[in-house]
Amino acid sequence: MIGFALLMMALYFSLPFLAKWVVSNPMYAKYAGKDAQVIVSSIQKGIVFPFGKLLSPSFLGLIVFPYWLLIFGVIRWSLVQYKRIWKTTAISFATVLFLLFLFPNALMIFENNEPSISKGSVSKGSIQNAKRMNYRGDNFTTYSFTCYLLGRTFVHSAVKRTILESYTECQKSCPQTRFILGETGRRNGGRFLPHRTHRNGLSVDFMTPLLKNGQSFNSNHLFNLWGYRLEFDDNGKIGNVSIDYETMAKHLLILEKKARQNGLRIQKVIFDPVLRPYLFATPTGAKLKHLPFTKNRVIIRHDDHYHVDFEIVK
Repeated sequence: MIGFALLMMALYFSLPFLAKWVVSNPMYAKYAGKDAQVIVSSIQKGIVFPFGKLLSPSFLGLIVFPYWLLIFGVIRWSLVQYKRIWKTTAISFATVLFLLFLFPNALMIFENNEPSISKGSVSKGSIQNAKRMNYRGDNFTTYSFTCYLLGRTFVHSAVKRTILESYTECQKSCPQTRFILGETGRRNGGRFLPHRTHRNGLSVDFMTPLLKNGQSFNSNHLFNLWGYRLEFDDNGKIGNVSIDYETMAKHLLILEKKARQNGLRIQKVIFDPVLRPYLFATPTGAKLKHLPFTKNRVIIRHDDHYHVDFEIVK
């Protein structure tokens, strides 16, 4: 118990030093430099929940060790006293998790049929009646099962229809590709760390289609932050892995068409300006120059994924 409590205390006090290291390291600062302190503060408050919002930061540091010593003490006592209940609970939890892995779309049963209502902007807004994206389909899957369960793939109902219809049409134009859907937003919108947008259900990350030795390829797992940590060179390559620009162009063109059919339009597309000429150089990419791409690089490079903001046509 003492060891676990000491570990939690060490985590609590080491977080500020980790944040300073992130800010001082150019490789990571561009991803989380401006949000590092906010993230650290949120985690520290979470470690001593629910006291994090009630007590001053200086006092919180004093209660971390006794707080967790008490928690682990209660857990140990309950494990001894209610061993059979804990065992049953653990087995039930594992069973539910396994069933959700087999049938993740079952989570959508709990949603209402009301149309979504977006409020504010993608960078300062919220949403009512957001819809969870399907975890997987015939030619796509979501970037992370864990993050899917945590509720990081909610969108506006019209955006959901647009995405699903675009993937369906992509089965005809690029049948060899299995697409990866990235992060979208929370059920009620609002702040969505580490993103600066994704707040009103109209922002979507699409992981960049890849080729490995000329064949469709995917790489999204914990150790590359589910695809968000890939670093391509200025030609869009990592060794024998390269960006499939033509497939990406086909998807964007179809996405624009489906957006119009669902009462939306593409407001903004973020994709690394250094790599964009390769996209426009493809047969389909030449038809994309009218899309509202951002002119300059943003904080996060956007080479391993392309970000699309939609807008509701009134």
